[in-house]
Amino acid sequence: MPRTKVLWVRDEYLKRILGGRKTVEVRVAYPNIARLEPGDTLLLNERYSYTITAVRRYPTFEALAAAEDPASIAPDLSHPDDLVRACRALYPPEKEALGVVALEILPAKGTSSPIS
Repeated sequence: MPRTKVLWVRDEYLKRILGGRKTVEVRVAYPNIARLEPGDTLLLNERYSYTITAVRRYPTFEALAAAEDPASIAPDLSHPDDLVRACRALYPPEKEALGVVALEILPAKGTSSPIS
């Protein structure tokens, strides 16, 4: 049965999601994140409803950067090394050691992106 999870996103990243430029949200694999599945709903900042369309798991940020398009995660970064540095600026090594989860998201059905 699909779940709904409130996920807090920093304003700079939220704007990119709402504008349709950022389609993959990256988190470390805390238990509440690791159990998310395609079809689940994310309520971003308790306000914006997005559906998870895919969940991909990686052991490290390097593995994530090697497999994912950096522009879908951080639209202003085009090089995988820049993406790894940005992720590590948010998460220390002990958090990265939990594993990395890439959540591919789209606005939930019946909603549209509030920013064009």
